[in-house]
Amino acid sequence: MTVPTFGESELSLVADRPGAWLSGYAQSLGRTSLGQVAREVVLDDAAYIADRAVPPVTSPEWDSSRTRTGVVMGAVQSGKTASMLGVTARALDNGTNVVVILAGTQTALWRQSFDRIQTQLDVLPGRASKRLFLPNPRLAEDGGHFPGPADLYSLTESACASALRRGSPIIVVAMKEVHHLERVGHLLHGTVYPAARRLNLDLRVLVIDDEADDSSIADGVDTSGADPKQVPRRILDLWEPRQAPGKTVDERTFAAYVAYTATPQSNFLQDQTNPLAPRHFVASLRTPGPNGDPSHRSLTYAVPEGLPGWYTGADLFYRSLVDTICVVDTPADGEGALAEATEESTPSTRGTEDFEGADLDHVVNSLRAYLTAAAIRLCRSPGRIRPASGAARLFEERDDAVAQLSSPTCMLVHPSSSMADHFLVADALRRWWTGTLAEAAPSASPFAGVLADLDENESMWLAWIESYRISAATVQERFSGASERPVSSWAELREVIVEELLPATTIAVINSDPDADEKPAFEPWWTGEAWAAPRNSSTVFVSGNVMSRGLTLEGLLTTVFTRASKNPYADTQMQMQRWFGYRGSYLDLCRVFLSPLQLDLFTQYGDADDALRTQIIAAMNANTATLPTISVLQGAAFQATGKVSIRGRPLSPGKRPFVRHLNSPGKDHANIAILSEFFDAARTRGELVSSERGLLVSRPVTLVQTAQLLEQLRYDDHGWSPEDATRWRAIERQAGILDTDPAIPLYRAPAIHSESVDLGSLSPYYIAAYLRLWSTALERNIPGLYTNDLPAQRWSLLDLEEKQRSQPLFYVGLRFGSGSPVKYGPLANLAQKVGRSFHAMARASTESVLSATWGSRGATESGYRSDDLFDVQMLDGHTVRLNADGSRATGTNGLALFHLVERGGAQEGIALGLSIPSGGPDHIEAVSTRMSVAR
Repeated sequence: MTVPTFGESELSLVADRPGAWLSGYAQSLGRTSLGQVAREVVLDDAAYIADRAVPPVTSPEWDSSRTRTGVVMGAVQSGKTASMLGVTARALDNGTNVVVILAGTQTALWRQSFDRIQTQLDVLPGRASKRLFLPNPRLAEDGGHFPGPADLYSLTESACASALRRGSPIIVVAMKEVHHLERVGHLLHGTVYPAARRLNLDLRVLVIDDEADDSSIADGVDTSGADPKQVPRRILDLWEPRQAPGKTVDERTFAAYVAYTATPQSNFLQDQTNPLAPRHFVASLRTPGPNGDPSHRSLTYAVPEGLPGWYTGADLFYRSLVDTICVVDTPADGEGALAEATEESTPSTRGTEDFEGADLDHVVNSLRAYLTAAAIRLCRSPGRIRPASGAARLFEERDDAVAQLSSPTCMLVHPSSSMADHFLVADALRRWWTGTLAEAAPSASPFAGVLADLDENESMWLAWIESYRISAATVQERFSGASERPVSSWAELREVIVEELLPATTIAVINSDPDADEKPAFEPWWTGEAWAAPRNSSTVFVSGNVMSRGLTLEGLLTTVFTRASKNPYADTQMQMQRWFGYRGSYLDLCRVFLSPLQLDLFTQYGDADDALRTQIIAAMNANTATLPTISVLQGAAFQATGKVSIRGRPLSPGKRPFVRHLNSPGKDHANIAILSEFFDAARTRGELVSSERGLLVSRPVTLVQTAQLLEQLRYDDHGWSPEDATRWRAIERQAGILDTDPAIPLYRAPAIHSESVDLGSLSPYYIAAYLRLWSTALERNIPGLYTNDLPAQRWSLLDLEEKQRSQPLFYVGLRFGSGSPVKYGPLANLAQKVGRSFHAMARASTESVLSATWGSRGATESGYRSDDLFDVQMLDGHTVRLNADGSRATGTNGLALFHLVERGGAQEGIALGLSIPSGGPDHIEAVSTRMSVAR
């Protein structure tokens, strides 16, 4: 099937078709804050995903299981729900019969998604006759008794058959919880599938799993149902019978599972025997930003609105504006900050008095920042009704309330995962707010503490005004077309704080504790007689894990992230970055308070996220029929995920990699001939230095020339590795190297006739691929790569011109020993030309492996320290700068030293060691521990 690209998907024709689902959804998108270009991209990405997920039943893309699975990656708070609704609309227009949307594991998230689907997707005129919608919206309304799953997902056989007969789809919005999933499965198997069989219909079922890395991951799950983790099994039950696993319920039922998440690390790394693992398609949603052409698929695309229309994520918070937005002054771990040992929630035994001193001072200072920023934002909208004034107003129409009231603002304090800590922090803040910290008598003013602070610490408030003036100027200077962002005088701001913000600001705890406050409400609400202002027009939220998924904090200006973990997981902490989103219109007023360690972690997460997204985009552009292998990155200080069992695998082969693998005795003629020719050519050029220790070419060769020499080596039992080829192909996608670029393939191992021995990163072909990557990376700021020197530097921020100037060349040498002289073959001929006897090294070995690596380690009378400094010993006056561990420093040249090894019977073999300078590219790839390959 030919799938259209952007501009060719006939979206305009779809939108013009009366009654089309995509037409109705396009109109709903037009009423949101998304600009026209952004809406078009949302719809185009939706077409790409839907057409691959649910092709026609006659398409060869369906295999014998009649099931398709895939992953869609969206950035944190970037609009994944908008894409999900677009995919649903496109699939319905294409004739999909049943759509099941798994809308989160919590009631709040399920209701939020349910409301979005009702107001933006289910908008066709005469909709009651055009679909069956479950649960019935009347049953799912807030207030009163909430029905159980049996009532929520109930459908009569006659209603189901009638809908299928007339081509009306069945849409189910279900909570991702075992009992809810069980009931939806019962509905499908007991009512829908039998009705389709009686009507002799082909049935296409689309299951969209929102936040698919939450509860849907299996790592070695027994799909017979014995595993206690039931959610993946229950999802599979939606289309697969347990009596006959591996296929849909019958030959005319086709099922597609689309996993949506901003953090798909565990989706890619989970046990691949999980039937929900992605096998057929993968996609990454694009985000509006400063550059990119929407007609060509890339990470970002430019929009005419400029900064107000951008998605504000890691690029802005941790790169372009890190010096402006991030306030790195959190107390150090163990010195007052709330810290935790792991990512798991643990009960706190501390009392309120424990949250004092540096902790409280820090959060109070961020509260000053929030109130100042909120006042500035109110002053920038002079015609709007401000929070305290708006609390007393009622409106006849909801649209009037939205148009006249000021936009909500809020602050988030994320102290730890412990719910007890949330109440502890909130109580301390309330006591500071009301002025009762020192056990003083209650004041007549409910915010006496803030009023006192305005007088006593005015200089601290003024410092924030100056900070926002600087950030406003910085944003305007760094982003062309950014509008002027005025900052009012202190007198005006103080009046707004006292008169409008303090009376309307609340401190709320949001977590899963029964004593916590209700979920945030940023929209006008119906009193029963009129529309009132949002309940959260100005709020300080204290929260933890519950804020990590799905819930969007409107107008989030200030975040205090004091949470710490001794074993951080990238996917978990990526989801905690609620300050991401569409905040371009007030980006200069945003502040994130965090520790230097946490800023470094968030920055690394952002780089790894870009690397993952880049690979997926490259795979989408390649449009291959098979799902590519995606490389998931982690760091030395964090793991990619804690949901599955993984280990880290570095990209670099190391500082002194040694290829101990040998050809069988008497079978190394090809390699000896290659080296003889190489050194003889150097002799002809007058560049060969010889001694009893060996030979050295006095003019070093480039990274690529070194790689080419290594690629010429031949072994009877080692060659092309499918796993290595897959890994280096993923790195090519990460680096954004096009298929037409002569730099690829990076991995160029020869194929052999027998099964290849796996040498991992100690294969000469793997090392050659690494050197090729290094050469190629000198021209690219590649996300997710770091230099392997100390301190490591992000490759995406390097000065490439400086990096090119300091790139290493490699001396190439051949090490002799004290063994038997070479008497036959091309090396013997070369010895005659050189006028010196060549002696092999008397080194112990098995049939195919050299027992040791580098020889001659340690000082001798002649000052010779190690074979990995062979070039220093061979060249007069040549020195090498070394790191503290003895490896070669950044900016120095490297060494490729071949070892001539005695193999018995006047036969020689070749081993190889390299001394590679620091400063090369590296990353740590997360690999499932279930991989059988030892690396």
